[in-house]
Amino acid sequence: MNGARIRVRLAMGSDADAIGDAHAESWLAAYGEIFEPEFLVAAAESRRTGWRSAVPHLLVPPNVAFGHAAPTEEPGTVEICGFYAHPAAWGSGIATVLMTELLVDAGDSFDHAMLWTFRDAGRARRFYEKVGYALTGRERAEELTNWSTGTTVARPAVQYRTDITRLRSGSSSTRTPPVPQG
Repeated sequence: MNGARIRVRLAMGSDADAIGDAHAESWLAAYGEIFEPEFLVAAAESRRTGWRSAVPHLLVPPNVAFGHAAPTEEPGTVEICGFYAHPAAWGSGIATVLMTELLVDAGDSFDHAMLWTFRDAGRARRFYEKVGYALTGRERAEELTNWSTGTTVARPAVQYRTDITRLRSGSSSTRTPPVPQG
């Protein structure tokens, strides 16, 4: 991806299989030490097929692209409900660009973004901190669900929050920003 430009666009129904694959593969790579292998594999596989029915519902505003966000009950705050990149893209800068675009788009209507992530998901936590999120001190049990069977397993999760008003003045006019270096 050296020197390549990354294009961020709104998801389309035809993206469901690719989204499902990225979601499944990222879970398998990121959560192997958090969940039992049999459950994790089944839950990941349910994402591969489940996105076919989920994507059409998520394409209705106010949801934004695949890194998907929705309003919270807290005025001025949007929640990042799902944010996944295929492990093959980890370290390429794609996730940083996607998060920035997601927050810039949400920043037109919201001042803050928040998200929950598994307490033991070190890589995800380092990423969120790198892109400007800070721990709030709030914790809860977060469930991972096998969409095919409805089986859930809960693990501790932590909440992160960021001020997205900082992005308003620095937003780019292009949807194809260069790959961030570093």
